Amino acid sequence: MKSMKQTTRNDYARRIARVTEAIFRDPARARSLEDWAALANFSPFHFHRIYRAMQGESLADTIRRARLTLAARALAMSARSVTDIALEAGYENAQSFARAFRGFVAVSPTQFRATHRAAADFTLPSPVVVTRKDAAMNVEIVELAPIRAHLLEHKGPVASIPETWAGLWRWHMQAGLAGRALYPIGVCYGDPEEDCGFRYCAGLAFPDGVAASGEVTIADIVGGRYASYRHVGPYSGIGAAFQKLYGEWLPTSGHEPDDRPALEIYRNTPYDAPPEGLITDLLIPVK
Repeated sequence: MKSMKQTTRNDYARRIARVTEAIFRDPARARSLEDWAALANFSPFHFHRIYRAMQGESLADTIRRARLTLAARALAMSARSVTDIALEAGYENAQSFARAFRGFVAVSPTQFRATHRAAADFTLPSPVVVTRKDAAMNVEIVELAPIRAHLLEHKGPVASIPETWAGLWRWHMQAGLAGRALYPIGVCYGDPEEDCGFRYCAGLAFPDGVAASGEVTIADIVGGRYASYRHVGPYSGIGAAFQKLYGEWLPTSGHEPDDRPALEIYRNTPYDAPPEGLITDLLIPVK
């Protein structure tokens, strides 16, 4: 009899495989992140993190690979012009296609066509879901009460998120709230490695009665069941820890991600702990 862990992993793998099969079946078809998430029956908030963790590449990378694979087959098996094939693959012109194609197979489209004229020389690979080895992670299922937080929404590239945190700390000092925050909290919608649909808010939890001002707003973060993992170490390791949660722990846990954002609860800060002593609770909402 299969274990619960293996059954859950197989279920996740089948759902991710539905996506990769759809991509390779019709790579030119445009779909939204919500469409892909629905196909895999995952929450849009967490689908791409699960996909990237299990596949080892982003959704955009898979689509690009599928389009270039079909383009390679068209070059090998037809006499169509490079421009027509480039446009079908989703590229604006033959030049941008040629650059991407050279990066894919290390030769130009013309060179590839000259050396792969027979259909037997090039076959379309089947999409394969990556199987990863489980890693021991001390994860607890916790019941979190609703949290009222003062949030500053991040605007700009992911790399500049620390600037948003710096802006929130400046606001709390200028508002005369130094020492009153209970704890900092990060609220994450989507995958920071995927531009489409990603949102992040830096937040501070205060006792009741603290007003917001400027770009800082007050929001209620929904409580409920969360899978909680305590990350100890520099903030630079948070992304990798989340990837292990989504790619290794979650598919073998027997749990499903819920339609709520992931959270980062900071138990101390760089002001009172060295990088190796920073403690951050990473929480994924589960059903």
